[in-house]
Amino acid sequence: MKKTLIIGFVFVAFICFVSCNISFAQTDFSKALRTCETFRQDGSITHNGEVFNLTITLDKSRNKCVYKEKIHQGKKYQMLTCNFDNNQLPAMADSMDKFTNYYKKEIAKNKIFEAKMTTNGEVFQKYLANPKYCSITHSKN
Repeated sequence: MKKTLIIGFVFVAFICFVSCNISFAQTDFSKALRTCETFRQDGSITHNGEVFNLTITLDKSRNKCVYKEKIHQGKKYQMLTCNFDNNQLPAMADSMDKFTNYYKKEIAKNKIFEAKMTTNGEVFQKYLANPKYCSITHSKN
């Protein structure tokens, strides 16, 4: 009886450990992406001494999940807009979780990278570089 109880306790503890770690690994963005919940993240990055502002959003639209990544300086901007099917979202969210775990020190310094899908090579190659899903628009000068 004691042996069965101990084995049961170890099994429950293992299940809790796995599920707790999985949920801990998820970010606010990957949770929102998994079910296409409304999400917004603002931040900035510095490149060659210039500061670029970023706005990242996630919204539902006609059976699609719309991801937007806007880089802007004043009135000038570049916008990446992607339309994903709901069946693509779990794999993308898993990939973003892996990305976040790998780059957690960098993301701790600048949280905007948590939701910046263009920095995730796997997602970029499979979806963002594919005109079937994504397009880029620019401000008109």
